Amino acid sequence: MRPRRVQIGAGLGIALFCFLVLTSGFDRMSETREAFERFVPESMQVGAAKRRSATALSEEDYTAAAELARAAVLRDPLDARGLAFFASARLLAGDGGDADRAFGVARQLGRREPLTQVYFLSQSLDRGDFEQAAVELDALLRSGRRDAAVAQTYFSLLEQSDAGRRALGERLAQNPRWSDVYLRAQGTSAATLRARGSFLARADNGVSKLGCEATLPMIRELAKRNFRREAEGLAARHCDRVARGSIVADPQFLLFGDEEAGALGWRRFNTGDVRVTRLSGERARIELENRASVSRRVLAQPIAVVPGRYRIAAKVDGPGGERLMAGIACGRPERPRAARDRIDGEGLLLDAPACDNQLLSLWLRPGAGRVVIDSVTLAPADR
Repeated sequence: MRPRRVQIGAGLGIALFCFLVLTSGFDRMSETREAFERFVPESMQVGAAKRRSATALSEEDYTAAAELARAAVLRDPLDARGLAFFASARLLAGDGGDADRAFGVARQLGRREPLTQVYFLSQSLDRGDFEQAAVELDALLRSGRRDAAVAQTYFSLLEQSDAGRRALGERLAQNPRWSDVYLRAQGTSAATLRARGSFLARADNGVSKLGCEATLPMIRELAKRNFRREAEGLAARHCDRVARGSIVADPQFLLFGDEEAGALGWRRFNTGDVRVTRLSGERARIELENRASVSRRVLAQPIAVVPGRYRIAAKVDGPGGERLMAGIACGRPERPRAARDRIDGEGLLLDAPACDNQLLSLWLRPGAGRVVIDSVTLAPADR
């Protein structure tokens, strides 16, 4: 029965390896261009043999790939890449034992060879050893040969379980060069970003406190995509320097423009016709100007409130309060309708929709002169 278990495991490993090498671009791992082959003596064409071996691998001609790779190894026995091509061809042809031995030698010759790294990553994943898989992935991504999209493919393989996520989180504590790609979730869906943020925010995930330097990129990205709840949870767990307010973050604009402490707060929208400026002085005041012919958004921040009706009020220093409007939307802002009430009087009534990416926006109607605001509050309308 033991040989059967090994055979089943090898089969899973081969399938995973095939998937990984397709994302690795092994058909581009060539060191000698075809146009220059005729200038190199056949006995010295190591790079050309590897190039043809890579082409054969991409065309699924594993016999030819193995023969060409063997020729490259014979001409340069200390070259890890030629041996990795040979091992890949043997593995994909179904000879797992021969491939494993060849990959083992290739690793001894050079630990930065991508195909060898991919092989040992797939083996670790195949046997459920996520800690070792994270070590292999770390080495693979540190080589600098992977773009963000390929890196996200690798991350997703470990994120199939909490154990895999925990192993990635432990590597993040060392601030690897790929941490920014992981924490920003570049090229992935919003669901992937939120899942990563939610996991890292958990107190029972086994991941030590990562600190602000490691997690600020993800906090900012979550806030940018208007996921206030996940951003705030991540900040509470890993970055105390990020200010966390109640309903409105930074209601008095004390942290306006601070990329760290004010990561959850107000974002300004300066355009050619719109100017948003923090005035100098002891008090934090924001000056707004709109020279366009239509209403423009000037300020916004993500919020996380129970769906229902709310009242927003602002303290305006001087004239122009009637030009200020506000709205709550899901993700993309919507220009609010004109209201009889004033935001600097009794306040404006807003309906908060049911969604996970609520966005509170302030708008300014066109008009001469500037409007200066000191603070903004938002509370349930029945209070």
